[in-house]
Amino acid sequence: MSEFSRVLKREGRKLVSLSQAVRTKCMAFLGKRGPSRTCQVPGLRRIVATHLATTATGTFVEVGAYDGERFSNTSWLADNGWRGVYVEPSSEFSRLCRLRHCLNRVQVINVAAGEADGHAMLKQIGSLSTLSDETFDEYQRIPWARGQIEKKLEHHGITIRRLDSILESLECSVGFELLVVDVEGFEESVFRGFDLDRWQPRMLIVELCDVHEDFSANTELVQSAQRVRAHISNSGYTEVYRDAINTVFVRCQSGYPSNMGDLTNGSDDTSHERQKAA
Repeated sequence: MSEFSRVLKREGRKLVSLSQAVRTKCMAFLGKRGPSRTCQVPGLRRIVATHLATTATGTFVEVGAYDGERFSNTSWLADNGWRGVYVEPSSEFSRLCRLRHCLNRVQVINVAAGEADGHAMLKQIGSLSTLSDETFDEYQRIPWARGQIEKKLEHHGITIRRLDSILESLECSVGFELLVVDVEGFEESVFRGFDLDRWQPRMLIVELCDVHEDFSANTELVQSAQRVRAHISNSGYTEVYRDAINTVFVRCQSGYPSNMGDLTNGSDDTSHERQKAA
């Protein structure tokens, strides 16, 4: 691709983000703004209404924001008046996220969340990006991801901050409504830098690969996801939805997990391509 074509594509994406900002805000004004077509969790509006029923507006934190619209679980909440924090390590995508939410009450932080403050190299493959070497190794094996790597792989130096530090600097309130973590295999590092018992978000949506067929052969990734799942459950959360990509947890009023008899399973679509191939 020529430099002119790259510039044209980049500017075109900015215009798309701006047009989305206006269009979705108008839809929200008319009471018609729900989760986007690329939202990660089918039936998310119902799940939020059921478990955050007392909250007309609230606060969300989304770690791994991408461009703030595609694959987002929270863009519709921002359009409907929620306050939000988007954490995105890619400078390109964080700029698009700011444009997409220029009419909303959100802050976009251009860093990665991790176990300790520092610096790292982000592997960016089109709409996919990861700090996890294990995940990147799997991408090179999986046909749909390998095709993107061959065409689009870039390396970018980025800053890492603990999520605790990010929320403290923004004076985020304890007990905020929703935390979303979608970081392509880097979830355990995010939670090592986040005191779940301190912040106590009411709901979590976390991408966990331990039940995903594309990653089932990678013991390290599966065990890491299982540790995150156990950590969340042991911190007083119960699962109310699970599919091959995402799990939704809600905080129990007692602070201890309840039984999982009301667990909602997602569709049988286990293709990770549904998530990030566009």
